[in-house]
Amino acid sequence: MKFLATIAFGLEGVLKNELILLGMDVKSTNMGSVVYEGKIDSLVWANSCLRTPDRIYWVLDEFEALSFDELFENILNYPFEDIMPSNAKIIVNAKSYKSKVYSLRDIQKISKKAIVKRFSNKKGIKYMDETGEEYPILVKIEKNHVYLLLDTTGIPLHKRGYRRDSRLAPIRENFAAGLILLSRWFGKGVFIDPMCGSGTIAIEAALIGKNIPPGINRKFLFEKWGILSKKDVDKNRQSIKSGIKNDISLEIRASDIDKTAIKYAKNNAKNAGVSKDIVFANRDISDLKTEFTGGTVVTNMPYGKRLGTEEELKNLEKMVDEKILTLETYRLGILSANDRFSQHKKRKVSKVRKFYNARIETFFYQYEPTKRW
Repeated sequence: MKFLATIAFGLEGVLKNELILLGMDVKSTNMGSVVYEGKIDSLVWANSCLRTPDRIYWVLDEFEALSFDELFENILNYPFEDIMPSNAKIIVNAKSYKSKVYSLRDIQKISKKAIVKRFSNKKGIKYMDETGEEYPILVKIEKNHVYLLLDTTGIPLHKRGYRRDSRLAPIRENFAAGLILLSRWFGKGVFIDPMCGSGTIAIEAALIGKNIPPGINRKFLFEKWGILSKKDVDKNRQSIKSGIKNDISLEIRASDIDKTAIKYAKNNAKNAGVSKDIVFANRDISDLKTEFTGGTVVTNMPYGKRLGTEEELKNLEKMVDEKILTLETYRLGILSANDRFSQHKKRKVSKVRKFYNARIETFFYQYEPTKRW
């Protein structure tokens, strides 16, 4: 079976590595997605274990379409009756990029019409009452190549379930995990987030360090369809849980000047089951101290609604320069909305990656250690 996992632009390589480590056969890496092949039970593994994607889609079909007629005929030819009942609640969404067929509303309308006609032709029904389970279809067109996709996830994968309290503009859980994986922290050495907000980065680090699958306690949309028995789903979940490293001791430090944010962070860590793995502190970055000889720092600098005055930003960047960039034995990853953050700093940046977080252009500044530890 072929699947497509969607992801934030720029993190495709991280997702590809995740899929390979999970034993999937990666076929292609595209802008904002990775296509791979796996068995049907890989739906449990991909949805439960992958840390960075937004959704896992089942690729029902692929074809070229230069007109709405071609789109209609190709969708009409797919045997939907083999994978869903005639009372399925079919929701059609559309995306189009550099294609001759580009009107999203018309793509949705024509695709839904083709599906209904398919059931009419094969099942002899005049209309679909759509009283059954949801089957969300995505018609994704890139340069005239059509992916006919079925969403197996349901609620997006970044919603782990632990973050019930948060301050303004929190970083998404899967994006935070991507930044940590880019920083190559897998549990060795201390991990520090000195501007932790509601704790997302530190919590994701703890999940990575203990190999706790982010979706292991979630239910997914495909489970309602009967394509895998509950027994098979539970069996795969037990196999996944056997890989959790509960015996590992982690050194994770997270702090923030906002007392309420720290309160939220502690609650979120408790919800995630990693409260014993993170030491939280209510303190300003100017008071940052570490007794460890080396490790990793990943942090999300305030921007957007979290950002104060320009003067406050300058003072914060000065503190980052003095307190974080001077940690010579640490690998650093700093997310900032300032595209000139690395200029006039004491330490030379190793790599800069551009992302869009909550539709805000951001830059991830990475620094390799300048001294061994």
